Amino acid sequence: MEGATDPSEVEHRLLYQLGLQIHDRARLVLIGSLLLCVLLAGLATSGAEWAESYGEGEVESLLAGDALDAAFATGNESAASSFVVLMHHPNLNDSDVAWQQAVEAMLAPLSSHPEVRVNHSWTVADAVRDEWVTSTDDGFWALTHVSIDLPRSEAKELFSTVAEEIHAPDGFEGWVTDGLAVDYTFEHRIHEDLVKAELISAPLSLIILGLVFGSLVAALLPVAVGVFTVLSAVGVTIWLSHIADLNNYALNIISLIGIGVSIDYSLFLVNRFREEIRRGRDARVATAMTVATAGRAVLFSGVTVAVGLMGLLFFEHTALPSLGLGGTLAVSIAMVYAVVSLPALMAVLGPRMESVRIPFAFAMDSDDEHGFWGKIATTVMERPWAVFIPVVLLLVGAGLPFLYAEFSLSGTGALPPEDEARQGLELIDDLWPEASQNAGIVVLEIGAVDPLSEASLRVLHAHMSDLLDDERVTTVVGPGLPDASMSADDVVAFWTTPEAYLDPATRGARQALQERFVADGVTWFAFTMSGEQTSPASRDVVVDVRSGADTLLKELGAVDGAMMVGGFAAYNQDILDAVGENLPKAVAFILTATVLLIFVQVRSIVMPFKAITMNVLSITASFGMLVFVFQWGFGENLLNFSAQPIDVTNPVLIFCIVFGLSMDYEVLMLSRIHEEWLRTGDNTLAVANGLQRTGRLITGAAAIMVVVFSAFGLSSIVIIKQIGFGLALAILIDATLVRALVVPSAMRLMGSWNWWSPSWLPQPVPAAASKGPTPARLNLEHVLAVLERHQGLHEDE
Repeated sequence: MEGATDPSEVEHRLLYQLGLQIHDRARLVLIGSLLLCVLLAGLATSGAEWAESYGEGEVESLLAGDALDAAFATGNESAASSFVVLMHHPNLNDSDVAWQQAVEAMLAPLSSHPEVRVNHSWTVADAVRDEWVTSTDDGFWALTHVSIDLPRSEAKELFSTVAEEIHAPDGFEGWVTDGLAVDYTFEHRIHEDLVKAELISAPLSLIILGLVFGSLVAALLPVAVGVFTVLSAVGVTIWLSHIADLNNYALNIISLIGIGVSIDYSLFLVNRFREEIRRGRDARVATAMTVATAGRAVLFSGVTVAVGLMGLLFFEHTALPSLGLGGTLAVSIAMVYAVVSLPALMAVLGPRMESVRIPFAFAMDSDDEHGFWGKIATTVMERPWAVFIPVVLLLVGAGLPFLYAEFSLSGTGALPPEDEARQGLELIDDLWPEASQNAGIVVLEIGAVDPLSEASLRVLHAHMSDLLDDERVTTVVGPGLPDASMSADDVVAFWTTPEAYLDPATRGARQALQERFVADGVTWFAFTMSGEQTSPASRDVVVDVRSGADTLLKELGAVDGAMMVGGFAAYNQDILDAVGENLPKAVAFILTATVLLIFVQVRSIVMPFKAITMNVLSITASFGMLVFVFQWGFGENLLNFSAQPIDVTNPVLIFCIVFGLSMDYEVLMLSRIHEEWLRTGDNTLAVANGLQRTGRLITGAAAIMVVVFSAFGLSSIVIIKQIGFGLALAILIDATLVRALVVPSAMRLMGSWNWWSPSWLPQPVPAAASKGPTPARLNLEHVLAVLERHQGLHEDE
């Protein structure tokens, strides 16, 4: 049959010999694969020891919180092992028995546990009561602080068992919010959203597979590989959680990426096997040819995808390394099952692969360049400039909004507007502006220096007053400024006046402030900022406060001490710094490894850089639309979110995943184009034939990926929406505009330069050029086709 690579051309390859062995021992290979899956999946029985997905790492903001918790036995109320209940009633207040009974009844499911401490508003000292209660025209509002004296992960587990039972009694309004409640809300919603996404995407993916293959049995083969991959990767990841810092989001990327690449690889292997059978090969040769050609492409593709995901390992102090490790494991395991186990299964099934035909399936296209995808490539290559320039301009234009991107960690604004935890914190910010969640802390480790000496108090007052004068700062409170109206002399008098000369209220207030802000060798103060905690202005305040650390410590006489700034804005800045510091290293690693891998595959210097350029086009366009939708808010009502900056880790995650998957499609397509070029020696015909033989499969694989990622875009959490939207759009662009239009036109314009490499490197020689037009490789129909293509397409050369 025309267009077939003869087995004699690849029979010397190690993978061809592997294919023969897989066929001859097919049942043994399947038994071994099943045992391996059971063994790896069984590792999950060891149970997981997940690290926290948020607030972990050796960064200054977290070290500040750790130092504060260590110095003050009671910790601080915003710790993640505590939460807040906000109650409201239009007529009652917290001195009424009915109010107190309502709050106690609301917290009854949790307060019975001995590890739980409940601090009610009606029990606090008068000196701090204003921080717990307030009245408005709408009625009375009060806070109840609940702490759980357990490690953070155990506290979350305990809270999760009763979270659905904590709700306000009739006649009251109540919001469970802050700290632990926000953590639980994020994780609970993400878990529910992921389950919903999988329930939506699984049946749609199976339908697409059925339409692509036309047979239910053939369609189920990629699903089987995906199941084996996910079960094995989940088991290994859970086992690794005992010896490495992994968070539970590693499992999410396994289901997201593992199933996707398993289907991708299986599509190409199953299609190549069926193609070889249609050419009249027996099952043994067809298996060997499949492993030698499609299997080789899958190995290169898998390594390329793994390289993209390994780029996530560079980003310390974030959740990205866990995602990178989980994704890399999934891809690696998928390669093994696809290249070894799947061919064995196909060899056993034989003709039964075509069982249970599916109506309305896509017709199997012709193998030559006259099929649907071949015609697209032919049409594009007839007018390459007319296609290349408009499409590239369109993609570049779509990416322009990314120049105006703002980045931040996602706060509670990432929750949907109607979420209870989000609404509760927004109400607290409105009712107690001085206790805004957009707050920072400055922790001073000053050793033997007395923070309450006159000299120290005057230094602290000067620095805290300067901070309060900043228009971006709304409040500052601490030992050096107990009240914003106090002068330096007032502060000194407040702390140094003997107790006998103080009225009871002042004495109580001073004692409360000392217990709150002063400990052995450590003191601290807090400040709140205007605007959103995710805003660049808040991060700028943090940077400015940190810049004065050396001066403050020197003036206090604690040159060997330390000053650390904490809070969400500070943590936000730390993560931005961590990402910015590691991004160049990750990108350099990914690009360098990709260039080497593609060069090894096709022996061309030009192809790797062309492939990288194509991928950057699709990624940049998706990033631009990410800003257009989520930062500028076009679609916030439709998708139910609030416009906000792009989560700082999302572009990194999307880049690594999309770069890997785009290279996956690029490598699979290039491998077939390269095979055709080696067979024919004709660049134009090789592109047309290569796209014809891979276009339907890449489109099917991409359609499944778009379905899966779009389902994630339906999440109620903006972080997941951004990831799903960005991934789905990037893959859609890559599989349509880039692969079908830009790649053929670019390869047509570059002509023979596509395959150029320095003369001192081994040069691949096309079979047509080296052996001449033998019937096995270049029959009369092929010669006529080449001449026709040269006449129609080479006129301008």
